[in-house]
Amino acid sequence: MLTPGFEKELSGSFARRTLPQNTLGEALRIVREEAGLSLAELAIRSKVQEKYIAAIEAGRYDQTPGSVYVKGFLKEIAKVLELSPNSVIARFETEPYVVPARQPKPLDQPKFFFGHYTWRLLVFLGFLLIFLIYFGIQIQKIILPPELSVSYPATDIIMNSPQITLTGKTEPEVLVEINDQAVTVDAVGNFQETIDLQPGVNTLVISAKKKRSRSTVITRRVLVELNEVLK
Repeated sequence: MLTPGFEKELSGSFARRTLPQNTLGEALRIVREEAGLSLAELAIRSKVQEKYIAAIEAGRYDQTPGSVYVKGFLKEIAKVLELSPNSVIARFETEPYVVPARQPKPLDQPKFFFGHYTWRLLVFLGFLLIFLIYFGIQIQKIILPPELSVSYPATDIIMNSPQITLTGKTEPEVLVEINDQAVTVDAVGNFQETIDLQPGVNTLVISAKKKRSRSTVITRRVLVELNEVLK
């Protein structure tokens, strides 16, 4: 049961006194002890953690989750102690040292520190990037078909000679074939080959290929006029 005069004290001038024994926490402790309840028993019955009840009784509101939670705790404690929850909460709001509602902590912004190891990592990543670019270029050179051009004959032609000297250019160290016959290529990629022709249409297939690449192929058609050759 409530101590005689306590309800009056909670709603009267008692709330404005500054003596430690007259604080809300002290008053709640007195009522709890008169009710024969320990902190643990009150915690069980009110479903408020014992550490928060102890903090409220000691006036250590800084050890609680915040004023919104404290009001909820006081409501449950008041019910167990047969006090008026509204009067207890009103008294709490007049306490001179009521803890302010806690503001949510701002999210920590990521911090970047450029220390010794960070610079070493950046240098390493830079060299790795350069290596990967260089490696990619080399792979591209290996697998891409080589360049090939035929300067003569530049197009399909008609001629009355039984021979033609075919000239062209490709990349160094490339295998060039004319109608499946290998042709000599110089150090800079130039090649030249004299080819015997037959009367009529002669198809010349010029191909260039690296060791691991696809072939680049150019076709030339040479028409040898039979009548002109026989004269």
